[in-house]
Amino acid sequence: MYITGFLMPDLNKIQTKMNHILNYIAIASLLFLVSCNKNFQNDVQKIEQKSKADIKSEKVEIVTEDKVKLAADYYYFSDKKDTRQPLIILIHQFRSSKEQWEKSFIDTLVNKNYKVLAYDIRSHGQSGQASVSLDELLENKEQAPKDVDAVMNWCYTQKGIDSGKIGVVGTSIGGSLGIYGKLFKGVKSVVSVSGGKGTFQAFTGYDDRMMSSSRIIARIKNVMFICGTADGSYFEEEKSIYDNYLIEPRELTKFESEKHGKDLIAQYPEILKLITNWFSKTL
Repeated sequence: MYITGFLMPDLNKIQTKMNHILNYIAIASLLFLVSCNKNFQNDVQKIEQKSKADIKSEKVEIVTEDKVKLAADYYYFSDKKDTRQPLIILIHQFRSSKEQWEKSFIDTLVNKNYKVLAYDIRSHGQSGQASVSLDELLENKEQAPKDVDAVMNWCYTQKGIDSGKIGVVGTSIGGSLGIYGKLFKGVKSVVSVSGGKGTFQAFTGYDDRMMSSSRIIARIKNVMFICGTADGSYFEEEKSIYDNYLIEPRELTKFESEKHGKDLIAQYPEILKLITNWFSKTL
């Protein structure tokens, strides 16, 4: 019995030692994972900081056919100025300016390999004054659409812009100007946020009389409408344009809101994700 007891190991002591070893291993593993996670977060932060530092903002002056000087900001990666990339043009709403566009949104677009141009409509921001009253810009095809003409002509001269892949994001009047560019100036895809029927008709020449006549009209594709359902008559107006003049691919996304244009985007920041997803499919 003594010999047997002497030869048998102390299982309790062994178990205790094993528990200590396992605890040490668990603690060491946890510390290793925490360290890796911190390193990963630091790496991501460095990449984001580098990305933002590499985005160049260039002031551009574009002169229209009727000699109005437009102020614009052109964004791109500093090492890709001459690399052909798609372009997104940002057009602000009435009584606003190019400053309405959040820099974080512009950075997101550039990081998705788009160049970006944001400009001030005539009589807005830093651009020159129109020869007509401000309100007339909403209905005169010979005014704000000439800005789009000039901007598109500028785009076609830039080595680093793929002129076959130009998209427009516009709020209110900016959305209608984007559709004008789609119909007449080679814009490939448009996102219109809170676009009105009045400016759409004024700039495109499309109106309800066409629907009751035998006149053949060009249907418009690659347009996404975004609007608040309680934003006056805007949602119903967009739906009418969507039903009567658009063909696939097209989208109409509504939000339960009375907010308009840039304020709708501020209320629902996920709209920016919808915009980038739309261009990933249509540009």
